[in-house]
Amino acid sequence: MKTTITLLFLCLSFIVFGQNSAAKLTIAHQHVAGTKVSLIPPKDFTKAVNFIGFQQTKSGSSLMVLNIPGSFTTIVAGFTKEGLLTQGVDASKIENMKVGSLPAVFITAEQKAYGNTYTKYILAFGSEKETILLNGIFPKDQPALKDPMKKALLSVVYEATKKTNPFDSIDYKIDTTGTGLVFANSVSNSMIFNRDGIIPSKSKDQAAIIITKSFSSVMISDKKTFAINRIKQLPIEIEKIISTTPITVDSISGYEVIADAKDKKSGVKEKAYQVLLFKDAIYYMFFASCEANFDMNIELFRKIVNTFELKN
Repeated sequence: MKTTITLLFLCLSFIVFGQNSAAKLTIAHQHVAGTKVSLIPPKDFTKAVNFIGFQQTKSGSSLMVLNIPGSFTTIVAGFTKEGLLTQGVDASKIENMKVGSLPAVFITAEQKAYGNTYTKYILAFGSEKETILLNGIFPKDQPALKDPMKKALLSVVYEATKKTNPFDSIDYKIDTTGTGLVFANSVSNSMIFNRDGIIPSKSKDQAAIIITKSFSSVMISDKKTFAINRIKQLPIEIEKIISTTPITVDSISGYEVIADAKDKKSGVKEKAYQVLLFKDAIYYMFFASCEANFDMNIELFRKIVNTFELKN
């Protein structure tokens, strides 16, 4: 399975060179669970419920932290005017800088969503092994948040040798024992498991499963239709929905969807497996696929799904 991460930014109009961020850890810094990052969030921002970072519910503002497996150089190479425009992005400035000794890019931009316009600050930095992305967003009509949000992002301290446990940042338990799938990586609140723990996987059947949680609350009246439409939004081409079946795990109901699919670039045929579990106004999503041994792998995927349990 190809694991595709789509980064939503705002478009580039010009590049300037900014000052370096050389923040030091203070008692005001808060460690972001599951990451090597600490920062000082804006006043009245609290730990986010549905993603890794901080939020201010009353203003609809957020500061999200993502740890992306992949070279910083490779990822920021896509931060071009044309590339960002394809994401519906409108950036006004990009500053090349450093976070400590690491190369960094700071983007100032705007983004339209749900009929509103948002100001967005993005700080990306990293090494040849990983990229850290801080994404601060707030309504454009809340200009008082400009300086506090930018100050928060630039307060970041990255501890490269810090030992972390990505499972500390999620609100559920999962067990892959006996399935042959092992933890490979995490991206924000998404957990990735495959056969060899490597991204991209080198296994023959490319069996893998991603477990994630919706970032925001959403009211869904027709959950079955939502589940079918959701699998069609994934970065593979769905050729045929094979089945849609009600499912209940840990007293949470939802739908299991199985489909014939193919890779959009290579055209390689694969089977896609998705489970959505709906809890109040959010949902948990399991997406798995493989290029061979589907009958065997679907039972492994189901076994993993059935171990899902919310933490107390």
